[in-house]
Amino acid sequence: MVEVIFTRLAKRNKERRTIGFFGADSGVGTTHLAIAAAHYVVNEWGITAAVAEMGDHPCLQALNEDEAGTDPFVMDGVGYYPHMEPAQIPQLLNSAYRYVMMDMGCSDGCWQEFLRCDLKYVVASLSPWRMGHAESFMQQHEEELKNNYFTALLTLSGNVYEKKKFQRTYHVPVRTIPLIADPFWLEKDQMAFFQELL
Repeated sequence: MVEVIFTRLAKRNKERRTIGFFGADSGVGTTHLAIAAAHYVVNEWGITAAVAEMGDHPCLQALNEDEAGTDPFVMDGVGYYPHMEPAQIPQLLNSAYRYVMMDMGCSDGCWQEFLRCDLKYVVASLSPWRMGHAESFMQQHEEELKNNYFTALLTLSGNVYEKKKFQRTYHVPVRTIPLIADPFWLEKDQMAFFQELL
């Protein structure tokens, strides 16, 4: 058993991965989830990770107390790239970071970059008053769904019945995001979610 764990860790230390988080709607938590995933990789696996912000509503720079602008910075071992342009992505992917969390927001301009990610997660709300946004998003991207381009749909809200119905209708796995109060400091019960996700 110990040998298996060490083999998996050795493999993770060598591989490079881009994980895309694309919002079906604004305010569904793509940034929150990308930050939490990066901190999980750094603190639990001891692997370098960065968060690249690609959406139209940049907010990562608010974390950097030292400087203004859109310069990259490091905080708690995680690299942050606020308001990144697509042309800058190859340089980041060739850097020392092994895992790059791509926070796509919900901008259509980021769609092609999202499809290039190794793992692709759509983040949506399946609460009754926002379900229409998730359904519209899935219908808009029906062709990509047919080709199994998405890894899974992630949601914090929605009852079990609605999640199963959504999964059957759109043929995409639906996973429930645990409540993550602080993306910089994960609780033990959140670890299994990220272990499976990444």
